[in-house]
Amino acid sequence: MMSGLFIFSKSSIFNPMTRLLLFLLFFTSLSFAQDSKYNLNFDEFEKDGELPDDWIVWGNYAIQKDSVDKVSGPYAAKIIADSTASFGSIAYKIPANYAGRYLKLQGYIKTENVANGFAGLLIRVDGDSGSLSFNNMQSQGLNGTNDWQRYEVEVKFPDEAKNIYVGGILAGTGTAWFDNFSLMINGDKDIQLMKPKVLTYKPAQLDTAFVDGSKFKLKKPSSTQVQKLYKLGKVWGFVKYHHPEIARGKINWDNELFRFLPKLDSVNFDLELAKWIGSFNITEEGEHNLPDSDEYEQTPDYSWIYDESFLTEELSKKLQEILKSKREKKHFYFSINPSVENPSFKNENSYLGMAWDDSGIKLLALYRYWNMMEYFNPNNYLTEKDWDEVLKEYIPRFLEENEEIDYKKNVLQLIGEVNDSHAGIWSYDEALNNFFGKKKLPLKIQFIEGQPVVVKKNNSVEMTINEGDVITHINNEPMDDVIRKNNKYYPASNQSARLRDMARKLLHTNMDSLEITYKNEKGVFTEKIASVEEWNESDSIPSSHKFIKNDIGYIYPESLKRGEINDILEKFKDTRGIVVDLRCYPSEFIVFSMGNFVVPKPTSFAKFTSTSMKNPGYFEYRNGSKVGSHLKKTYEGKLVLLINEETQSQAEYTAMALRIAPGAVVVGSQTAGADGNVSQIILPGGIKTMISGIGVFYPDGTETQRIGIVPDIEIKPTIEGFRNGEDELLNKSIDIIEDSKKL
Repeated sequence: MMSGLFIFSKSSIFNPMTRLLLFLLFFTSLSFAQDSKYNLNFDEFEKDGELPDDWIVWGNYAIQKDSVDKVSGPYAAKIIADSTASFGSIAYKIPANYAGRYLKLQGYIKTENVANGFAGLLIRVDGDSGSLSFNNMQSQGLNGTNDWQRYEVEVKFPDEAKNIYVGGILAGTGTAWFDNFSLMINGDKDIQLMKPKVLTYKPAQLDTAFVDGSKFKLKKPSSTQVQKLYKLGKVWGFVKYHHPEIARGKINWDNELFRFLPKLDSVNFDLELAKWIGSFNITEEGEHNLPDSDEYEQTPDYSWIYDESFLTEELSKKLQEILKSKREKKHFYFSINPSVENPSFKNENSYLGMAWDDSGIKLLALYRYWNMMEYFNPNNYLTEKDWDEVLKEYIPRFLEENEEIDYKKNVLQLIGEVNDSHAGIWSYDEALNNFFGKKKLPLKIQFIEGQPVVVKKNNSVEMTINEGDVITHINNEPMDDVIRKNNKYYPASNQSARLRDMARKLLHTNMDSLEITYKNEKGVFTEKIASVEEWNESDSIPSSHKFIKNDIGYIYPESLKRGEINDILEKFKDTRGIVVDLRCYPSEFIVFSMGNFVVPKPTSFAKFTSTSMKNPGYFEYRNGSKVGSHLKKTYEGKLVLLINEETQSQAEYTAMALRIAPGAVVVGSQTAGADGNVSQIILPGGIKTMISGIGVFYPDGTETQRIGIVPDIEIKPTIEGFRNGEDELLNKSIDIIEDSKKL
């Protein structure tokens, strides 16, 4: 995974150190009043309150004002960790109606006994479709006890920004103080002294005809209606991403769908459809030459546009005219990130207050997502189902039920059809939380040898089940049936990643207890175990590095502090071997720093596919990445990389780069199979999801999506090994390094 964007994996969001990133990234906050002068110095507090005026709280730690321990002014803000929660934060929202290229948040922090986490400034820039840029100092690893010190963080300030959140955060244990914040634009302009820019709006943004819903209702569509809606969905999406007037923001394409839907039952539906599309004139002359498909790795299927057995002649000709029309350099609904070239979706209404029986908005959700995948998913050809069949299948499913949970379960399953471990519903969702269960058993399970094994228990709760026991039934239902029933709710590139995610929720429930049947070497047992509302099941995170033996170094990238890798490599430069444990999500981007340390000359290790503004759906190879340097002596010891289903995204990219080192060995099992920078998507109902936004391949064109990183030596943990407290992958890596000494 390339640096420069805030990227995280599924595997990183389920422990307190990192799952707060997901929460902060997608959490939708309530708006609050803004004064012309922003209360960034904590000078003003609500009367008799502990929260500064106009600030909000994220997380569950205690927030207090401190009139004694401060930098200046009457107060500082203090966050005190709570052992029952994972993080706490205070944040302040500022409208993003200022001009600039980047933002710099400066502020003072003091810490006391911060452990198993970090303290930091945070800044997040939001657009209509979610977070656009984010930094919370996690990679700097600020912990321990430190006196007041000034820190700063920077993020990009995209044109489509709508709100800026600034604040302070504490994760783990301890206490942190914050004071004297300032927000600078382009590094030298204090936002307190700047005048807001005059906002201008596109005609599409001024069309508010359907703010109260589409007013279209259809619960049980006939087969004829489904066929019409299938055709409408394909036409609507094609026109959205190819019509120049829509690109200019002159037409609100959501609203036009709502205006047309009542004509679904017209006896002249095809004529009405052609007339509707024909009403949107192309005002600027010019022609776009379609690229040569042979030069592209993946191309859109336009054959249906020319199929007059599917479309009327009039509509077919109109769509061909749109296809060949002059393309704009910008588009109202999407852009291509200039450095990474993944798509950025924008100006998509979240319809937060939608009615769950609003058939028009539910169809819009399906059409929006389906067409985003049709034209912007670099891996759409890897889906298990034919993508056209997915659209046909989900039209009646989206319309048949009128409850919130049914709609959101359908969206979750639709997302799963993409077969991408980066996908899923990442915004907090109360309905889905209730569906999976708001409580959980005080047990942590992991699939070992394909079986759900207890790997941790809450020892403060009395129960006979122990670590290493295998769960066979939940409430008398065999685990094979439980897994089969739940597969559809866990979007993933492969089954290894799906089981990884499923293990984190299988013991969730709304019941006060669950009856668990389990087995061990002594027999089979059944026990009723009480559920709890909160339990921190995460394991302590290993230190960033250590010597396993005198001449073998070990690196755990999730724990790296900013810039620390260079000192570690200097320390390990004369060892006989280094183990890089990529069964985690790296906190630092080490591809080039470590790649240049172990690879003796510039060598390609990956290449990418991406689409473009003018030709959405056409994915071409672009320049790949290289690591290695001629400038210095490289590492001569043995390099071993450890991987498993927790290895995802940036961790997979790191493995691709480091495995080209001479003699490097990759040990473990199938990774999550989701590489490439993510693109965020917002769907009706405030649902936020993502896709892998670029294709990632080995230099010879071998895919990594879904397949993941293939190990040189496949080793999976065993139940016996776990019971004996062994890390079988690490043991193998030591054997490999020690055997290499004999050669």
